[in-house]
Amino acid sequence: MKSSGLSLDQAPPEDIPFRFFLTAPVFGFLAGSLILFRGDFLFSSSWHFETIVLTHLIALGWVMMIMMGAFYQLVPVLAGGQVPWIALSRAVHFFMTIGILALAGGLILISPLLIAVVITALFLAFTVFLTQLLTALFRVKANRPVVVAMRISLISLALAVSLGVLELGAVTGLWPLLIERSIVKSLHVTLALSGGIGGLIVGVGFHVIPMFYLSSPFPEKRAVWILNAGLFSLATFSVLLLISAGSAMLFTAMLPGVAASIIFAVTVWQMLLKRKRKVVDATLRFWQIGLLAFPLSLLCLAAQLFWPDERLPFAFGLLFLMGFAATITNGMLYKIVPFLIWFHRFSTLVGKVKVPLLKDILPAKRTTAQLLTAVLALLTLLPGALLHIDWLVRAGAVFWLTSSGWLGLNLIFAFRQKPVIND
Repeated sequence: MKSSGLSLDQAPPEDIPFRFFLTAPVFGFLAGSLILFRGDFLFSSSWHFETIVLTHLIALGWVMMIMMGAFYQLVPVLAGGQVPWIALSRAVHFFMTIGILALAGGLILISPLLIAVVITALFLAFTVFLTQLLTALFRVKANRPVVVAMRISLISLALAVSLGVLELGAVTGLWPLLIERSIVKSLHVTLALSGGIGGLIVGVGFHVIPMFYLSSPFPEKRAVWILNAGLFSLATFSVLLLISAGSAMLFTAMLPGVAASIIFAVTVWQMLLKRKRKVVDATLRFWQIGLLAFPLSLLCLAAQLFWPDERLPFAFGLLFLMGFAATITNGMLYKIVPFLIWFHRFSTLVGKVKVPLLKDILPAKRTTAQLLTAVLALLTLLPGALLHIDWLVRAGAVFWLTSSGWLGLNLIFAFRQKPVIND
């Protein structure tokens, strides 16, 4: 079955993406609980173990969980690549969950035993995941922008995970770190966020914006330029970090990537404004918020090269992870999940029994209410963290907790929709 360029016959079993999608709000809730408990302390230094835990609860627990579920769904459907050993995806989810929970407990309790569990579990999860997806993608002969972006994302993730394991083992005394820790940290963040997360969202955006919002296609030549500029910046910036280059050279290396992010954001914004179906819903607003936060986050990162203020890394982290990555993945869940439920459970029943419309599987009033709490979380956490206003940070935590819980309830509501077969 093909629809809008999708190879739906190659879609994985329903439970595989859903187990990743349904887990993400749980880790979002844990992240909000940590902010509520520790308050402004989490934003006093990026080296605090609890701050590192918070970052990874969002980056791995929320964003990476959704990305993994999306990869398993989108590589066969969008890219046309058959994912091998698909049943192992369930083991990937299990080891990811164990690894992230052990990471939180290991760093907070400073437990070498739990850190050993982290390294083992995440190594197994990412090794299987990356082997599956890279095998599928490199079997695809077409070098369409979405395929290239997925390859860049996965290779960046592989490098980022390797660096993260090296740093984690060194911090807990399992082995020595041969490179300066600040360099390893910067490389890890750059590859994981800009390459891994940014690469996937940009690449998938090329395809899903026209598909879900009935807009004009993303200009292919522009998409290729964006990917080339982003990859050039990512590779050059990483090499310059390794050789301890000066701020001016690092800033110059970032410019093509920042320009690419701005061009991507402006292009998608224009596509959304000119879409054929002028309905405004929560998913559209999630995309628009993310498109604003993406280039702003990279500008904060660039500014840090010349203005070594501890607030700038936090501004980058909050804008990139919460404002861009978590926001857009949240919005995309509201498009992907109802579609998957309708496809797997109702598509074969059309004309036989009464089937719901996509908008009935997850009503707009539920998603709009959650959007409001997500926006309030960002609007309170960002100034609270940067100005060190503890009560504002804790208020943001309450909004983030509410938003994460609401997202989870919405996904469960959609997941429980099943056909009613009359005798």
